[in-house]
Amino acid sequence: MTALRLEGAAHAILARNDRGGYTVPTDRLYPFQWNWDSAFVAMGFAAFDVDRAYRELERLVEGQWDDGMIPHIVFHAPSDTYFPGPDVWGTKHRIPTSGITQPPVFGMALRHVHEAALASGVAGAEERTKALFQAALRSHRWWFEARDPDGLGLVSILHPWESGSDNSPAWDEALARVPTTTTTTIRRKDTGHVDASMRPRDEDYQRFIHLVCLYRLCDKDPQRQCAAAAFKVADVQMTAILARATADL
Repeated sequence: MTALRLEGAAHAILARNDRGGYTVPTDRLYPFQWNWDSAFVAMGFAAFDVDRAYRELERLVEGQWDDGMIPHIVFHAPSDTYFPGPDVWGTKHRIPTSGITQPPVFGMALRHVHEAALASGVAGAEERTKALFQAALRSHRWWFEARDPDGLGLVSILHPWESGSDNSPAWDEALARVPTTTTTTIRRKDTGHVDASMRPRDEDYQRFIHLVCLYRLCDKDPQRQCAAAAFKVADVQMTAILARATADL
C-alpha cells in the first residue's frame, strides 16, 4: 500500500470513529472517549485538521474533575455495549466519567497541536492553547499531589487500566493480591465483540471491578483511594510519560 493510500485509510478511520468533536477507539468495544487515545488522535488530526485536533482535546477536558484529574473515560453519550458504564463508576460528575485516570499524554499532544497550529498559521491558536495549557497544568499538579504524596519522584497507579497497558503480565503479581469479591453484578460486554481468548479472564475482571467499587466508596478523594488501594504500583512507564509531558508543557 502506498503512503498516500495509507494516509487516506487513516483519515477514513478517524472519520468513522468521530462522534462530534471526540473520537472513540472502536465503535462498540470502546464506544466512549478515552483519555490517552484522544491525545494520540489529536496528534493525528494535527497533520491535516488543526481545528479538529484542538477540539479533540477540548472535548476531553470537559470531563476534567475539579481537583485536576482527567479521567480515563468520558461518557459523553450513552451506550449499552460497554461494561463498566457510568452507573458502576458512580462518580456523579457533571459529565459522567470513570473514577481513574490514564497516562498523561495530554501535555505532549498539546505541544504537538500548538506547534502544528503555529506552522499553519491557524487563527485563534494561542487562545485555545492557553486554555488547554491551564487544564494540563492542573492535571500535572494532580499527578504530583495525588499519586506521589511523599515526593519520591515516582507516581503510582491504582488500577491496571490506568497504565494503558491494561492486561500486561507486569501487573499479575500485584493484581493477584486483589480480592475477587464485589457487590457489583459483572455483565461483561467485551467478549461479545472480541474472541474471549483475547480478553482478560473472568477472575481478572472480578479483581478489576473490586477496585472500581473500592474507589467509588472513597467519594473521589485521592488520599482515601491511596490509603484503601488494594493495588498500588510505582510505574516506571507512567513516571517517564509524566516527565516527558511535563517537559513539553
